[in-house]
Amino acid sequence: MGESAYSFRDGRFWQLSLGLMLASVFIFSNLYIIQPILPILAKEFGVSATESSLLFSVASFSLMISLLAFGFVSDRIGRIGILKWTMLLSVVPLFLMPLVDSFYALVFLRLLVGIFCAGLPAVAVAYITEEVAAGSRALAVTIYIASNALGGMAGRVFGGFWAEAYTWESSFYVLGVFGLVISLLCLVVLPKSKSFTSSKQPYSQDLKGMFIHLKNPLLIYAFIFGMMIQVSFSGIWVYLPFYLEGDPFFLSIQVISLLFLTYSMGVIGSPIAGKLADLYGTVRILFSGLIIMATGVLMTVISNVVVIILGLAVMCLGFFTAHSLTSSWVGATAKHHKSGATSIYLFSYYIGVTVGGTGVGVIWTQFGWNGVVFVAVILPLLSGLFFYRNAKRPRSELE
Repeated sequence: MGESAYSFRDGRFWQLSLGLMLASVFIFSNLYIIQPILPILAKEFGVSATESSLLFSVASFSLMISLLAFGFVSDRIGRIGILKWTMLLSVVPLFLMPLVDSFYALVFLRLLVGIFCAGLPAVAVAYITEEVAAGSRALAVTIYIASNALGGMAGRVFGGFWAEAYTWESSFYVLGVFGLVISLLCLVVLPKSKSFTSSKQPYSQDLKGMFIHLKNPLLIYAFIFGMMIQVSFSGIWVYLPFYLEGDPFFLSIQVISLLFLTYSMGVIGSPIAGKLADLYGTVRILFSGLIIMATGVLMTVISNVVVIILGLAVMCLGFFTAHSLTSSWVGATAKHHKSGATSIYLFSYYIGVTVGGTGVGVIWTQFGWNGVVFVAVILPLLSGLFFYRNAKRPRSELE
């Protein structure tokens, strides 16, 4: 990296950070707008809760696959072009989804949403690493990651509130217009890459460097843990609207969508968790987050809306603590090909999103909310126990 890398004192640094923040808010709103309106779409198209969850899961699945593809391609052709073009293309399905009259046509368009939305998370951190000076990099990454959570929260709250107040079709049109404006702004605002160097090594070498991490038991337990906490988190949020619109709550989708504001606990809690990890150790704070998350999930079995809201806030605080610190721990633990280790962690994470979306539907159908809560507590705790035991062992025993 040259001397011209941006520091926080440079205007270009704030251009880059603003551009990525706006892009992130739109992309993650696009991914998650569907979640609170699944009950509306299930009734509209005459499908079950589990079938409707495909609209959420299929986008997560295609995003998961596309992350790896865009990551490899961006190492050769650059970051900024992929970021800008995929943003523009991700707007297109939003204008097409209100026009279809087939549920599976809607599923196909959500598949495209996942593919195009993968462009940003696949290249954003690499783009920051290349263009931003080392002393300002953490700030830029923090702004970007916080925008991920903000976008996910905004998409969910807006989607549910607008869809019930007006129509689900118009919610996609509004987000589409917003996305088009943001995409055009990013074309202008985001600085061109100055420090990108194209990779010349074969794809096979990249794959070998990435998948060598699967031979490290320490990292494998972390990948599984990341997957399981996301199975739990996604399962809770996908089936929460179906739970709360029924007996004994009978809440409207508008009210349910406001519960996604509890995501703000994650936006607040993640930086605090990072500071505590510096003081008391990453592993200790990471697993404190797991216990907090499990406690919050258990609180949702109490048939009281206030307690459920508090439980969701506690769950979000614990989840984002565990997730952010596990991601950081993976990057610090991998001795080489660190980006490869991070890619596998993200891949595992989005497998969890996919399974939590549709796979947990079987539990919901058979056992209701208590079954969802049981799975959402047991899977993270069991995987966390194995992860914790191995993370505390001397590295020499695991190599």
